[in-house]
Amino acid sequence: MKLSLLLFLLLASCSSPYQDLHDSLDEALTIINEFSPEKPEPEKLRQGMLQGLIQGIDPHGLYLSEVQKKNLVESIEGGDLKLGVLITNHEDGLQAKKVFEKSPGNVAGIKDNDILIEFDGVSLKNIKLDDFLPLIKEKKSYPVTLLRGNRKITTSITPGQFKSPSVELKWFDNVACLKFGCIGKDAANEVHDQLQIIKAYKKLKGLILDLRDCPGGSFEAGIDITSQFLDGDVVVEMQKKEEFLKFCSNEHDILNKLPLLVLQNKNTCSAAEIIAAALKAHKRATLIGENTAGSATAKRVVPFINRKDGLILTIAFLNDPFGKRIGKNGVEPDIVKKEIKIPKSQKSDLYIAEALKLLNSK
Repeated sequence: MKLSLLLFLLLASCSSPYQDLHDSLDEALTIINEFSPEKPEPEKLRQGMLQGLIQGIDPHGLYLSEVQKKNLVESIEGGDLKLGVLITNHEDGLQAKKVFEKSPGNVAGIKDNDILIEFDGVSLKNIKLDDFLPLIKEKKSYPVTLLRGNRKITTSITPGQFKSPSVELKWFDNVACLKFGCIGKDAANEVHDQLQIIKAYKKLKGLILDLRDCPGGSFEAGIDITSQFLDGDVVVEMQKKEEFLKFCSNEHDILNKLPLLVLQNKNTCSAAEIIAAALKAHKRATLIGENTAGSATAKRVVPFINRKDGLILTIAFLNDPFGKRIGKNGVEPDIVKKEIKIPKSQKSDLYIAEALKLLNSK
């Protein structure tokens, strides 16, 4: 099938106002076919075209491959993470940023910051995450080679069903800290359960919400989490094309105005920004760190009708409780603290240290 026909179907109509766009794309394809030293792959052209099209109108929109769409939906709705390890690209392979307790990765002996360099006999150097996940085809033992410092370690891992927690509780003497990962649809219930544990501690001096590197997640869960620290206040405003909505807390402040600090950075995104913005607007928390990502918009995953890939599209803008756009420059901290790369030998966390200093001075 001629690729321009695919574009025709995607744009739904060649008539105004899309006629010029279709003509430009068709002409570009003719030029590519005439001058490119290699024959273009239609699917790669299609994906690139879709990504460029979405980014041209929506800076927070994305084209999602089949694997990316599946992983995104699972991370929000709760699903099979297979290894129970959050991994990112690394020049030597794939790095384990977080290994969850009682997960297949934890059982296999993988530790945070280990680098996976080989999986089932396949080198992971320069591999993309999209290409790695399909290697995990069934529940069986796979040989894995890790790089820990300068030492190579060989082990085996058996993938299985595992649901990562949205939040983890840590203690720093009399201060509790909730560290957020991807905010799944059940995250508000997890936070509620943790807050019951926290409020029962009689010597409690304060709570830290660590939203650093939180990729966001469920819009509804973000609202429900924030509601647990407010007394019926507005949490967020949603500005759609022809509709304006306000979402309010239907809870009461579970911790009864206990001192609250929020840690954030440039990778604090989406639903996590809703939490930070609302708590700042109502002066319920002090924010420490950097401006957040500025990606807080209401988005929808839209699959193609006859394909397994799809798009993420912004369907509404989000404002803080007093009408300030969140998804523009992000949420500004009350106390600016730039992130500094700390040597591995130094385990202190400058953000946590700053938060504890503030809480202990109250």
